[in-house]
Amino acid sequence: MDRPRLTTLLVWSVVGTYLLVALGATAAADAGAAVAAIHQVAAVAVGALLAVTALVAQRTAAARGIRVGTIAVLIAYAGQAGVGLAGQTGVAPFDGGLHLLGGVAVFAVLLVTLVLRVEATATVSSADGSLGGSAGRASSNEPDGTADPSAPGGGGLSFRDRGRAYLELTKPRLMWLLCLLALAGMGLAAVGGATLDGVTVVATLGGGVLATGASGAFNHIYERDRDRKMRRTADRPIATDRVGVRRAVGFAVALVLASMAVMLALVNALAAALTAAAIVYYAYVYTVLLKPTTKWNTVIGGGSGALPALIGYAAVTGTVRLPAVLLAAVVCCWTPAHFYNLAIAHREDYARADYPMLPVVAGVGTARRRILAWLGVTLIAAVLLGSVTGLGVLYAVTTTALGALFVRSVVRQYDVDQRDAGEERAAAYRSFHASNAYLGAVLAAILVETFAM
Repeated sequence: MDRPRLTTLLVWSVVGTYLLVALGATAAADAGAAVAAIHQVAAVAVGALLAVTALVAQRTAAARGIRVGTIAVLIAYAGQAGVGLAGQTGVAPFDGGLHLLGGVAVFAVLLVTLVLRVEATATVSSADGSLGGSAGRASSNEPDGTADPSAPGGGGLSFRDRGRAYLELTKPRLMWLLCLLALAGMGLAAVGGATLDGVTVVATLGGGVLATGASGAFNHIYERDRDRKMRRTADRPIATDRVGVRRAVGFAVALVLASMAVMLALVNALAAALTAAAIVYYAYVYTVLLKPTTKWNTVIGGGSGALPALIGYAAVTGTVRLPAVLLAAVVCCWTPAHFYNLAIAHREDYARADYPMLPVVAGVGTARRRILAWLGVTLIAAVLLGSVTGLGVLYAVTTTALGALFVRSVVRQYDVDQRDAGEERAAAYRSFHASNAYLGAVLAAILVETFAM
């Protein structure tokens, strides 16, 4: 019973410590005496939780690294509490930046300790070997997703089905989050004193949707042969010849031209240039250069999904400044923590198509460690964003609560029997959805604090 109890204590310790850091980094100190009192009570509660965690770690004969980590955190936290108390009582000058840095360090050590813990107690140790170029290929009785030649170019489709096929080319599921990101960038610009107008907002979102559609279409075109090898993508429009390659190219080019026309005519040149860069980044840098060649594809390619933060900010201000860069950094760090879950769920698919995704070339265990590491960096980046922009209590509580959900979902991946592919896939998908919920909720909190408060 003590083993799962220690893991649970570590999860709650990570969450509690992060809440204190997030509150300390935002405008909570200016929100009144009530919030300050809650912060102090929470600090005492987290201190007690860390003490209990360290005690349980010593008593359960946990691995040496876990015992050392919990004791080191407890000592560092006591020092942090002393610094805060000295500052509040006037005994010594209070350095808020140093105090925040110390809190981030405590959080980071706790997260590393949690990783060590879940690695040591996994139900079945996952193999860190590669699946190999052909190890994940389908057996002879599996469907290979080969296109049906009976309908070249979608000639046998009804008008409605043809429309659906072209819509699918644009990857519409990605659009809501990217639009929310662009709106959050606009919100941060408004906090800085910029004035919003309806035409700019609508044009930026419209141009962004067109650009996202163009990028998705180019991705479908280039990956059509590999798509046919993957169960998850074998039914895509070009892979099944519901849309011919030439028509898809024409459609993508038309979307690019429409996007640029909207951005140049109704927004500004910088926003248009960043939009063009986003298209090139995703359609060429990620799809052509990175994804088929390196296990770092997701990390480096994450920049394409972060650019809407800069686009939204630039659309309103005509410039790109630190708040927008930090928002983009949050998304860049979030991307591998988000996408590695999907790569775990479909690693046989990616191996079959010869994509060097991290779970394929380095194993599921390595991918899970990277998820937790990038999640930690994401949470720290969110703290920095809150500190620089003065976002308040709603933002701090949102990033903590949804971050806790995300962390817990990843920890639960270690509880599944990794010999059961279906169970492993389901656990990875839970983390994938939790990551979407985290980013969506954080962006929504930014919008509420910047527009409604």
